[in-house]
Amino acid sequence: MKELTKKQKGFCKDYIDTGNKTKSALKNYNTEDYSTAASIGSENLKKPEIIEYLKSISSDATSRIEELSKTAKNETVRLNANKDILDRAGYKPVERKDLTTNGKDLPTPILTLEEDAISTNNRSKEDTEVKEEN
Repeated sequence: MKELTKKQKGFCKDYIDTGNKTKSALKNYNTEDYSTAASIGSENLKKPEIIEYLKSISSDATSRIEELSKTAKNETVRLNANKDILDRAGYKPVERKDLTTNGKDLPTPILTLEEDAISTNNRSKEDTEVKEEN
């Protein structure tokens, strides 16, 4: 097998950790352009030496994640390790996107009609109490 460069090894390590070829390329190659990084990531994942290297280090990563899921003292770490195992097994939950806002965060929370009625009712009571005090 052909020896990998330092950048390629870094790419592989980050790709195993994140599963994101573009972010891995952005971090390890001299580019800040998203499209260029995506191309580098795609090209790297087609190279036989990189594929072999990923296979050789992925078993170590899998065993580390499995160990974390069982022995981590922090509950959040155990939960995230289990989520990662399920994700790698193909059980990733569907990512939801709010189509009414094109996925953008709303500036203020939108209340349901019931929550809005309760909120309005509470405000009316507060206003009445203030007026009575005056």
